[in-house]
Amino acid sequence: MRTRDRIRDATGHLNIKEKSSAILGRGDRGEELAMTVARIVLLCFAAGLSCMGFAQQNMPTQHAPRRVVTTTRLVAVFSELETQWWQAVQNKDEAALRRLLGEDFQVWMPDVSGPVAREDWQQQAFARKWGSFHLRQMAVRLLNDETAVASFVLSQSVQSRGKPQADDYFVVDIWSKNGDHWVCTDRYASLVSRASGLAPVEDAKPSGKQ
Repeated sequence: MRTRDRIRDATGHLNIKEKSSAILGRGDRGEELAMTVARIVLLCFAAGLSCMGFAQQNMPTQHAPRRVVTTTRLVAVFSELETQWWQAVQNKDEAALRRLLGEDFQVWMPDVSGPVAREDWQQQAFARKWGSFHLRQMAVRLLNDETAVASFVLSQSVQSRGKPQADDYFVVDIWSKNGDHWVCTDRYASLVSRASGLAPVEDAKPSGKQ
């Protein structure tokens, strides 16, 4: 039944005008008061119907439960991505790096005044002679469906001035979902320890050799 019909039925059912006139008298004053009461009741009835419709429209809807991604799976996924990254650096594979790094990728380090742009970082990385690398203490937190934070300790060996050098860095990478794959947008790296003149660290899973 439409709102207008409901109001008409309510008016006829209450018969406010006739009842009010009988009580107050049939003079002009009683007639006017009866009409005022009728208008108030009709307005209240119409407002009630509007509120009912608004409540129905705004009832919470049930959503399908989100798929839970376990921490173990996240660690496995991003360990593989980090391994691909360093293998690309060792092999000087620009195409592989383009798939893994965002266009605005930057590296932040405490001993550098500002961020290092992707082009500058890649040029420096490709110019070095890398030995082996090892990722450990990997931890991943999924902030939302499109953003993840991965932290780990990176042990790497490199030839520096003709001598092997082993460095440990604490690394935090910010990954963003780009379509159906992940790309790294920012890296924060801080030197933990450095040992010069030593044999390169032993390879471990995940690891890479030149």
